Amino acid sequence: MRDYTASSYGRNGEVADICRLFDNDRDVSMPGPRRLGKTFVVDRLKDAAPGKGWRAIKVEVAGCSDTASFFREMCTGIDKALPATSSASMMITQRLGQVLNPRQDRTGHWSQQLLSVDHQSYFERQLKALHEDPGQRTALLIDELPIFLKALHDKGPDGVQNARNLMNLLSRLRADHPRVRWMITGSIGIEPLARAGNYMGVLAKFVTFELLPLTAGQARDFLQDLARDGQLMHRREITDSEAEAVIAATGWCAAYYLEALAQKLSGEPCADQVRASQAVEAAVGSLLQPAEMATFGTWEEHLRKHYHDDERVLAFAVLGALAPEAQGLSLSTLLAAIDQPALTRHGLRGLLLRLHADGFLDVDDWEADEPMVRFRNLLLRRWWYRFQPQAAR
Repeated sequence: MRDYTASSYGRNGEVADICRLFDNDRDVSMPGPRRLGKTFVVDRLKDAAPGKGWRAIKVEVAGCSDTASFFREMCTGIDKALPATSSASMMITQRLGQVLNPRQDRTGHWSQQLLSVDHQSYFERQLKALHEDPGQRTALLIDELPIFLKALHDKGPDGVQNARNLMNLLSRLRADHPRVRWMITGSIGIEPLARAGNYMGVLAKFVTFELLPLTAGQARDFLQDLARDGQLMHRREITDSEAEAVIAATGWCAAYYLEALAQKLSGEPCADQVRASQAVEAAVGSLLQPAEMATFGTWEEHLRKHYHDDERVLAFAVLGALAPEAQGLSLSTLLAAIDQPALTRHGLRGLLLRLHADGFLDVDDWEADEPMVRFRNLLLRRWWYRFQPQAAR
């Protein structure tokens, strides 16, 4: 396994920055588009945290559909992360009896008794034990919290109220247990949910940490290491010219898409720029095939799952209008191309803001009267143009 601490693309700077925020008693929100590498950063943070004075516990909550399953997942994640001999684990075990029915049969391993626990109460006791642990500070890394909150919102007014109550509870728990720091990530925007649910005040207590794509130099190192490590199907070497061509064809240096394109690169390594560009263009042609639908289809799925009704129709219309335009379109030209009489410039700006946050688009200057709008991921633009997804299905 590669030692990412020695890799330019190992997100070591980001990990150090986040730990410094923890050191300064700040909690972190790291939103970002899908496939940008948020989970990689969380995993790197989990691995590197002990060397920086932290115990990092990662919990994935995207599959939770109600508050009961959320608290159960949090309890399970914390229990699994703590060695049985740790002081925090022993304190948690001692408190287990406080949330169990005193009359119930307690035979068998204590972890089996969690099946009948009030998980919210147990979670609160876990936090108290972590907070009081004299030997270790703890960071809770909650991956994909917005997807869980969206599942609550989709249940209607009661679900939105449950989301608000949950976020207010977490805010109180954060204040009560300051030796436990929090980090939340999400591939869908949490701010629209917070506005709709009236819990923006809770979100404002988190420092927003913007995760950026890899730089060109980091992307080149990543591609060449993939080849050297035997991670590519057809190559054991990628030249600088080929790496530059892959980066140019991708346009957005997310490791997932850099690797997806590099996997299609075949033939002998070539240092000549023209021939390298031709080889990469052939690889793009191999990648943009129906058999590779899973590589890009998650973006279409994202719109269908997380955009509602008219907003979803308009989003598909915007992307359909932009897909043929490699240089993008101005706001007015895009508005005319969509041809939706009820859509105003202001309404279009609001939709573009969400599509930008979700990673679909770039807008070059939000303050300009006529900003240019284009696909962020050049491979996604070409896929969208080729297969032309539609809102209705």
